[in-house]
Order: sequence, then C-alpha cells, then structure tokens
Amino acid sequence: MIGLTLNDSKCELITSDQTVVDALCNLLPSVVHVSPCDAVVLGSPVGGNNAIDTVLGNKLVEFQRLADRLKMLNTHDSFYLLKNCFSLPKMMYILRSAPCHHNSLIQQYDITIRNTLQSVLNVALSDEAWDQAKLPVKHGGLGIITASDVALPAFIASVIASAELSLQILPPSLTNIGGVNDNEFRQYVEQWQLITKTTPPDVSIAASQKVWSSPLQSIAAETVLSAANNQKSQARLIAASAPSSGAFLQTIPMTSVGTRLDNTSMRIAVALRLGSQICVPHKCVCGAAVDSSGTNGLSCRKSAGRIARHTAINGIIKAALTAAEIRCRLEPQGLARDDGKRPDGVTSMPWRDGRCLMWDVTCPDTLAASYLDKAVTGPGVVATDAEMRKRHKYSTVNDIAYIFQPIAIETLGAFGEAAMDFISDLGRKLKTVSQDTRAHMFLLQRLSVAMQRGNAACVLGTLADNDITAEFFVLFYFS
Repeated sequence: MIGLTLNDSKCELITSDQTVVDALCNLLPSVVHVSPCDAVVLGSPVGGNNAIDTVLGNKLVEFQRLADRLKMLNTHDSFYLLKNCFSLPKMMYILRSAPCHHNSLIQQYDITIRNTLQSVLNVALSDEAWDQAKLPVKHGGLGIITASDVALPAFIASVIASAELSLQILPPSLTNIGGVNDNEFRQYVEQWQLITKTTPPDVSIAASQKVWSSPLQSIAAETVLSAANNQKSQARLIAASAPSSGAFLQTIPMTSVGTRLDNTSMRIAVALRLGSQICVPHKCVCGAAVDSSGTNGLSCRKSAGRIARHTAINGIIKAALTAAEIRCRLEPQGLARDDGKRPDGVTSMPWRDGRCLMWDVTCPDTLAASYLDKAVTGPGVVATDAEMRKRHKYSTVNDIAYIFQPIAIETLGAFGEAAMDFISDLGRKLKTVSQDTRAHMFLLQRLSVAMQRGNAACVLGTLADNDITAEFFVLFYFS
C-alpha cells in the first residue's frame, strides 16, 4: 500500500536560519528555499516590502494584458468588466492582506486603470474628470474605485476583522506583530484619522471596510464639488449624485433586453456625466453655437433625438404596466387638455382607489440656462419643478375618474419626486407578479439606459450631416 508522499519540488521552506535549511535540504533536496522577506503565502505577501513589490508587479503585468484585450470589446461591455471585475476586484485580496497603501506600484496600477478607461470609452479624462470618475456612483462618479483610495481602509478593516482569529492561531510571542496592538498598525489608524479628521469607528462596527472607506469617499466628493468653477459644472455634479442618475452604470449590458449601449451612446453618456469633451465646436441645426460639451442638443427644439427619447421612455413604461397585468394604451383619444394636447398614456384598468392612471412624460434639461439656478440647489429639483408644471397643465382633466401621474426625468438622469414614487409603486407591482425582487431595479436601469440613448441622439441631432444622424437613429431604435 502506497501512503501519502511529499513532492519536495513543490514545497517552500521559509526561514533565514541556514542550519535549518541545510538540515532539511539533506532530507528534501528539491525543496525551494524562500527568504522571509520574499515570502508569499496563499497569494498574500507576508514577507514585507520585497514580497509586496513582487505580488503587485505581477498584478500590474496581468492587468495590462487584460487592458489590451478589453479594447476589442463593445464599449459598454468593456466598461462593465473593468469596473466590476478587472480593476479593484482583482486587487482586493492583496489590499486586505498586506499594507500596500504606501507602495509606489499602487500608483502605477491606478494610472493603468485611468489610461485603460480613457482608451475604452474614447473620452479624454482631465484631472478633474478623473477625480470624479473615481467616486462611487452614488457620489456622482463612475464607480471606478482606485487601489490607492481603498488600500488603507481595506487593510485596517481586515486586521481588525481577523484579530480574534489571530489570537487563537498564533503563539503569544507573535500576537502583537501586525495585529491591532502593533505600533505600525496604530500609525495606519492615525494616518486615517489625519486624513478624515474624525475618530475611529466604534469597535462593534470597526471590522467593516465600508465604515473606514465612507469618510474618505465623502471627502473626495466634497473636494470635487468645491473645485467646480462655474454654475453649470456644479449643476452637473449635483445631478450626477441623484440616486437614479447613475443607474445605467450599474446595468448589465444585454442586447436581448435592450440594456447594452452602443459605443457612441456610452461615450456620450459618460462624457456628459464627467463634463468631458464630446465633439468639436460647431453650429447647431437651429443656428445656435454648440461648444465641445455638446449639451446644446439636450434642449434644442429642432433636435430629432428628443422625440426618440420620449417615445422610448413611454414604451418602457407601457411594457412595465403590461407586465404588471395592467392594461394600458398610449396617446389615448378623448382626454385632451384645454390646449388640445393629450397625455402620453392611460391605463384601461384601475391603478389606485378605483381610478385609472393617466401619465405624461417630460425630460427637462438639467444644464439649460433657464434651469441652472434651480439645478444647483439639489438633485432632482428641476425634474420636481417640471412635474408641478405638468400637474397644473392637466388640472382641467377629469380627476374623478383618473389619477394624473407626471413623470419627469432630467437629461442627466435625476428623477422627480413623483416619478420616483411612481417607479417604486410600479416596481412593487412587478415584483408581486414576477416574484423577482430585482424588478424595481431593472425597471430603473432600463429607463436610465433609454435616457442615455436619447441624450446621445439629441447631441448627434445638432449635426447638419443628416447621414450621420440617420445612421445613429437606426442604431437607437434597433439596439
């Protein structure tokens, strides 16, 4: 009977004691001797700076290889993979198991992420745009969290989370080395306090990485907002921080359900969010001057993209109501306002309190000059104000038989208060029918993607080249 055998060529001896090395090599001549300063255990650099350099260097080479391959994919697919798989997620294990925040290779890794993002999106990232892109989506960024921003809180939280287990495993002589009582670890906590100007979180929640990262992210978001040098930039950043405005960034790109943005739409959507250059300055079809931001098309009355955007949003709402087993129809006859205009849709079955639902969609431009004073006061304010105007316009319609629902979505993605309430109600109804707890999220994402497609059509609609515009509309309707 053959028992367990040891393959000495696959074994590592980690020690600096030459006597031990000589003795063991006599028994296992093929054993690999590793210096403690170069030791890597289970993929984690435990030997100090030399080991950290080796592991980070390998990760950098691996990421550069992946970056070259991302450029071959659809822009939306590449962005999703970069954000959720290939950037920070590939580093998190190392960042939590070793003190990497002071290592220069971390900065090189972040530079590679920036260059890759810029290449994949085909968007020029200025320092200001990159600072915003690094923010979480909820703070108005793209969610491309960099390794240097998370390295310190990740390691601190990991040490605290593993402290109890370390006491059980390690001998008493080693329990303070690298643990919560270690002098070097205390310096890391003091460094975090110096940056955030706050006290460490309570011990009951200190093992959570989020409680250490959140203050740093809030400071970064405030820094980006304070650096905005004009009202338009402030309005853009405030709108980008609305809970719904970044839903398209969280969407899984799938052509079959209409959530994959084409390359042009994705580029324009990100550039609008970051305030980056979209096009060369030119004259709009309406005669107005269009600067490099391209935002004039979002409110231009002659931009054909406005109709496509409006139609797409109404189509999604109708499909969602139908999926929730509520029959409805678009542009109903016999429900005109005093000026003869009809609502966008109405249900054929009661929505609430025995009354049918009548809705009308509007997409006010967050960055329009007439709205900037309101846009800088808070996210979604422009949309909420537009909903109030809609209610006034439909005040003469019979409110006994119908519940009027204004749905205002700003061009930068912020929903009005009434629209958010309606989408939440519709999401709950979809959940009841489909038993899918993600129904509300999926609906919000589809609407967000439709808005970005429509915005791209509006921007391209400012061009006088009808061939380009027509070609894009084909992509818009059939994507």
